[in-house]
Amino acid sequence: MDISWDEITQEELKYLYYDEELTDRQIADIFGVTIGKVTYKRKKFDINIKNKVYQEFMNQNSDLLKEANSNSKERLLKRENIDSISKAITHFVFRNGPVEDMHANNQLSEVDMKTLNKFMVNRIAGLLTAIADNKWLQLELLLSYYKLFGTEWDKAEPDMKEINLAMKLLLIDRL
Repeated sequence: MDISWDEITQEELKYLYYDEELTDRQIADIFGVTIGKVTYKRKKFDINIKNKVYQEFMNQNSDLLKEANSNSKERLLKRENIDSISKAITHFVFRNGPVEDMHANNQLSEVDMKTLNKFMVNRIAGLLTAIADNKWLQLELLLSYYKLFGTEWDKAEPDMKEINLAMKLLLIDRL
């Protein structure tokens, strides 16, 4: 390889470990580093046999997964599910984080939490109802307005860890 160990990317290491099926020792020999350095970088990049099996399963069952994904979308967009989904999303994005910590540290009262929860659930339910009703123009207009605010905030970094973990755990338990 024409790259140094310090320059190797996650994709390049995946290729060596998954596609070329090289061991840590073989990779270490190629780059002239210790096995420990290879193991450390693999763990840092979350490259392991379990994830390889998961990825192979996902690739081999793409049609089945597309159908399951479509069925999930249908279930999620049913109006009768909006209440429970709104509450679940509120827990996922709002309650299970800094706000819950503030509540636990008595920085927010029970009344404050109830007010915040109700507000969040209702707002999320409104968005989900608009999505279920295909009100895309209204959503775009609403979001165009709200995009004017928070411009000084840090750029969004989509947090997919728990979302991806849910699928991995489901499949790994069945493999």
